[in-house]
Amino acid sequence: MDHTREILTFQLGTYANYVGAHFWNQQEANFRYGDESEQVAEEQLPNNDILYREGRNDLNRTTYTPRLLSVDLAGTLGHLPVTGELYGNFVQRDEELLPLSTGEELEQARKRAEESGVCAQEQLEVQAQPKSAISEYQRDLLKNAVVPEKNYQLAATANSWADFLYARYHPRTLNVLPGLIRDPTAQALGTYSAGTEMWQEASFNEEFCDRIRLYVEECDGLQGFHVLFDIDDGFGGLAGKCLEHLNDEYSRASFVLPLHYPRITSYAQADSRLSHSIRVVNNVLGYHQLSEQAMMFTPLSTLETIWRNNNLKSRSLPGLQWETDNLYQTSALLAAFFDTATLSYRLRQTPESLLRFCERVTPAGRKLTAAGLALPFGLREGQDLIEFLDQSGDHALLTQLTPGCEPGTSYVVQSVTARGIPVERLKRPRELAGDQLRMAAYGCDSISHMLQLYYQCTYHGSVTNAAATPLPLKTQLPFPYEMFAAGISGGGYRLPEGAERGTGSRVDSAPMLAALQNSTKLGEHLDNLHAQSHRVQLAKLQAYSNSCLERDEYDTALDQLLEFRDLYADSQYL
Repeated sequence: MDHTREILTFQLGTYANYVGAHFWNQQEANFRYGDESEQVAEEQLPNNDILYREGRNDLNRTTYTPRLLSVDLAGTLGHLPVTGELYGNFVQRDEELLPLSTGEELEQARKRAEESGVCAQEQLEVQAQPKSAISEYQRDLLKNAVVPEKNYQLAATANSWADFLYARYHPRTLNVLPGLIRDPTAQALGTYSAGTEMWQEASFNEEFCDRIRLYVEECDGLQGFHVLFDIDDGFGGLAGKCLEHLNDEYSRASFVLPLHYPRITSYAQADSRLSHSIRVVNNVLGYHQLSEQAMMFTPLSTLETIWRNNNLKSRSLPGLQWETDNLYQTSALLAAFFDTATLSYRLRQTPESLLRFCERVTPAGRKLTAAGLALPFGLREGQDLIEFLDQSGDHALLTQLTPGCEPGTSYVVQSVTARGIPVERLKRPRELAGDQLRMAAYGCDSISHMLQLYYQCTYHGSVTNAAATPLPLKTQLPFPYEMFAAGISGGGYRLPEGAERGTGSRVDSAPMLAALQNSTKLGEHLDNLHAQSHRVQLAKLQAYSNSCLERDEYDTALDQLLEFRDLYADSQYL
């Protein structure tokens, strides 16, 4: 009997939920309804049942929601109720729809507080919290009146991932950390230790673990977990304990994405120097736990480096322009990578699994991998793939999304996934081929075969697993389509030199390439982290002084980080 091979996804932290919102929007952009005419065959589409679950709401209507657990701070959900919107908990988005006046709401809140005995009646003061503003996009979405041509200016106005979320979540998906409220000036959950302590609190742990169990029990053939989390703050500690629990209870494969904010991280009662030290300690402890608990982990950031990068120097992708510290735009790039890189084991007819996918890219215990992205892919309008690869020569196709990391072009183990390149663009027919006939790649009969040959010829001593689907990245609303330069066509191809898209036209879809790579050079990424630890004086970090972290525990994490780095020595290759 064939099983669905389900995957349960975790999003831990505010930036993780930004990336997750774009990721789930992308999944639903690929849904097919009725007799839609698409140029992509059914078998080359994602098997949505891997990431989604079917259920019924209180009105006995079928729902189809992400198999997802999300954790964030109070104040980040915006207009969304914690229990979601599909099971009778509809958001009151317009003031005239509110059933109670503000005075009535306050009186009811006062009565509940008095009954609970939180304090003496004469000491009780109840204040109304300002209602969360609802983005214009969400208002139109509620009315089923989203105008694709309308400029919703989400890059400037999105204050939360909820402002651009198209997908709808299950009631057990959203989890808010008790007692912690979002602070735009500093991390509310600042340290790794604070995250581990939060996991151990019964007010959070019992219900969260029950929700994990309920999701797992619904699965016929659970193959593993996707875990996205913010590594620069306390969500790293929460993620580490969560992974430990998943391994102890379920023993499945885990693909983990530690995410770095595209901006300077601040912490309570800490200047820039101390904030940097706190972030280093958080990363040391996080990497140590990942090296033991994750099957594979891939740090992601749009910044070139996360250490001493006060000018926020960002990576660059030809054909794209974005604001360096914009959470809405940068998270879309990381989500595009995540979506594309995982397609090889999510397509309907693929024999690949999450376990085999991770094992192929992590030889000799090298669990740390690097992320490469080409968005848009770089093909010119009307150009064939065989010509594009031939003209690329030694020029790198990919831009790194793992900060401070360059895997190189020798002795690389990698998984490469291309999307949105139709097979008609592979090469010209034999009667029109001309010079293409003299190229060795002309014998290739698929996109994946040609990419495999390309990397075999250009990456010395490397092992490449290539996959491809003609399904492009959908870049309509609420994707930040404004990032595409004027020299990119509506289909995501490069226009001839000097040509531009028509005024008012937008890029609706784009071909792209994503890769997970492993090589000895990734050891330099670990060296950079360890070098930053030399400047850390743990005793002076007030954020850690009252935590459960002992000096010996931190020193052990540093020592084991060096042991993990030794796996990336040349002598350990394969």
